[in-house]
Amino acid sequence: MKKASLIRATVTRLMAVILIGSLALPGLSAQDLLAGTIVYQRTTTYTFDPTGNDEWDAYAKTLPTEGEFENVLYFTAEASLYDESTIEKEAISDTQQMAMFMASYGKPPKPSLKQIFIDFNTESRTALLEFMTREFLVESTLENRGWKLDPSRKKIGEYVCMKATMKMEGDTVTAWFAPELPVPAGPAEYYGLPGIVLAVERLGETILMATSIDLTPPLPDILVKPDAGKRTSPEAFERIVEEKVEEFKKNGPADMNYRHK
Repeated sequence: MKKASLIRATVTRLMAVILIGSLALPGLSAQDLLAGTIVYQRTTTYTFDPTGNDEWDAYAKTLPTEGEFENVLYFTAEASLYDESTIEKEAISDTQQMAMFMASYGKPPKPSLKQIFIDFNTESRTALLEFMTREFLVESTLENRGWKLDPSRKKIGEYVCMKATMKMEGDTVTAWFAPELPVPAGPAEYYGLPGIVLAVERLGETILMATSIDLTPPLPDILVKPDAGKRTSPEAFERIVEEKVEEFKKNGPADMNYRHK
């Protein structure tokens, strides 16, 4: 309890220093730093398990083991919207599609994140997830992410970032956040720090990196809460996923219906 109180006090003092310092800059107010758009490069690693088919296993060795995508975060002092769709909405190449298919073949179905909207005033979170071709709106209150601050520093673009770590699914996740941008936003599930998260590392690899930071406020019709999909709670959604995973374990994967040239 004392340790948690100390961290909260440290974060509060840090944000106060940042806001006072920004107000002292000529022609710049704290509000100028509290809205904008950040583009991230997201790197996804593909792991191909043996299929039992020699031809397919040999083909998998020719496929890319990584995919790189551009995602965007819109933010103000009141809310943020993370969109995991590619910015240009470009078509994924056939080779990339095959890599994604082969990486998922034989594995239980899992949800795919499309968007996360956070309302900082109401401390609420709405995640738009796709699961087995259906869309779900999973609504919840913001929770303590369990971040631990670290004195390390690293510069990303023009910003000196601080380090924070937390445990997620048994892995240690490292986030680099910018105190000069005092909004608790970030890409995907990586938020809740006294500054926007600009980079995320997991298993020793950088999986998210800010490549563009624009402090022009996003248009009001862009930063909106998603409303398409079946509304549900985290608990109910977890039950849906568990049921489908059990069905998968009983029935096994469907026959391969892809053909490569």
